Amino acid sequence: MISLSLKDQFLKIQSVLKVKKIVFSCFLALLIISGCVAVDQSRIPVQENLSSAKYQSKQVDPEAKAFFSFSEFRMLGAEDRWDEAIPALERAISFDPQSEYLQLILSRAYLHRQQPEQAVVILETLLAKNPENIAGHELLGDVLNFQQKYSLAVDHFRRAAELKPESTGLLLRLAMALARLEQKGEAITILESLLEKHPDADLARLTLARLYLSEQHPDKASATYRQLLERQPDQSQVVLEFGKILEKEDSAAALELYESFIVKNPRAAAVRQQLAQQLLKQNRLDAALVQFKAIQQQFPDNLKTINQIGLIQLEQKKWIEAENTFRLLLQTGDVEGDSRYYLSMSLAEQEKLAEAIAVLEPLSKDSPIYTESALQLAYLYKRFDQNERAILILQQLLKEGTERQDLYYYLVVFLDDSGDYEQAIDIALAGVEKYPEDVQLLYLLGALYEKVDKHQAAILIMEKILLLDDAHPDALNFLAYGQAESGMDLELALSRAEKALELKPSGYIADTLGWVYFKLGRYPESREQLEKASKLHPEDAVIQEHLGDLYRAMKLSQKAESAYREALKIAPETLSVEEKLRQLLLERD
Repeated sequence: MISLSLKDQFLKIQSVLKVKKIVFSCFLALLIISGCVAVDQSRIPVQENLSSAKYQSKQVDPEAKAFFSFSEFRMLGAEDRWDEAIPALERAISFDPQSEYLQLILSRAYLHRQQPEQAVVILETLLAKNPENIAGHELLGDVLNFQQKYSLAVDHFRRAAELKPESTGLLLRLAMALARLEQKGEAITILESLLEKHPDADLARLTLARLYLSEQHPDKASATYRQLLERQPDQSQVVLEFGKILEKEDSAAALELYESFIVKNPRAAAVRQQLAQQLLKQNRLDAALVQFKAIQQQFPDNLKTINQIGLIQLEQKKWIEAENTFRLLLQTGDVEGDSRYYLSMSLAEQEKLAEAIAVLEPLSKDSPIYTESALQLAYLYKRFDQNERAILILQQLLKEGTERQDLYYYLVVFLDDSGDYEQAIDIALAGVEKYPEDVQLLYLLGALYEKVDKHQAAILIMEKILLLDDAHPDALNFLAYGQAESGMDLELALSRAEKALELKPSGYIADTLGWVYFKLGRYPESREQLEKASKLHPEDAVIQEHLGDLYRAMKLSQKAESAYREALKIAPETLSVEEKLRQLLLERD
């Protein structure tokens, strides 16, 4: 057995060696902050270098041999030669098998090597021989905690705390392990008792605040966080956690907390980030932008911050500034991220369509935003009067198995614009089959049926839409106009048109309502709506024709003639209007 003097020498060696425990030596701080345990990879400081030629000890005394082997372990470990260092330490133990100290060092060495299983074996053997070894219980509890064997860890922390009841660190370890076992009530009791005896145990107080919060005691949590801030006003982690409580209860107080902290700690980027996010929630874009730019000054290469700045600039419609921001992101190598997509948006808003297209075209199919970018590219081609290319992109997305409702919507619209009604109907039907309750797709299908003179099919679709959404203004308008044209169910048509106009003020819906009034013989009300529609859409020949019919019925011959002539000017091929004008002139003569 090592003598007292020799053990003192070992202790001196340990102070030079600084063989660190894994995260367990600072377990509480790391666990509190990050919630996980990691092995400390700090190397043992180098004091001397081993000669390439091994020295063979000539000592015969076991204590001397143990000391020599331990010294060899120390130097090998300092050089990170752990495959040789651990056997050296095992030799030291073989010369002094009763040394619990050396066994603890060996278990820590295994932990340093990420071999917790071997460490557990050594510690269990040690504790079987000496159940009152506090350091053994503590270290084994840490290892078991790391292995997520919380129940066993609790047993060892509890035993160590019984042996050393004055240790705040052991009590905190025990409380944390109990919390992991969802035994939070006991954990809270332990921490409250600990703080009564040791009010300066701030890590315990922070843990207690978190447990209060998790157990739905926000008032107690808030009070505990306030106590922490009184003791440690510069702790950003406490400010962040307390601030999130305030955000739910009193957003103004949360902002005040963040702002006052930043005044005193201007480099507290995490708090500034939280302040910026809270400002965004309140739609205070200018103030949020100031905070993000301050973070960018501190961390100029932080891509997330730069991206956030660009998004705010897009929201503010600062297209040139947004363009510059997303070009900066592209220069950093973010070629497959959102930067291309947002850059193309900022360019498109400046009518730089060719540049916007050029930005998106290189995007590969492996990009996480490929589908969104392909849709944007199709839209840009459409705006660039390349409708066929836009259609091809959307058709390719369908062939690739892309399942998105808006893909069907855009493809139907583009095919409709190209005059390919039959294919547009086929795509709309396919979309409705996959998304039978999508009223937008249903409305497109109904409108297409009307265009190909399948009037009854269109009506059935519009009626179906109203079953799904009785406040769909376009379906209401469609049905009301059809009823007005046929002269049937005019009271129902009136209620539908009035509701549609209330939901969606529009010149076209005003025309429908005016036309229903006309059919009901309510000419003054009809005139109000039709004249409103004419002012909103002076280029629409149908509205001008309706206005002419109304004026003719009201015996306003000159106004009727003017409206008919305007309709013919817009659509000169409209024979019905020609006939109406001819009859009007005959009647007047």
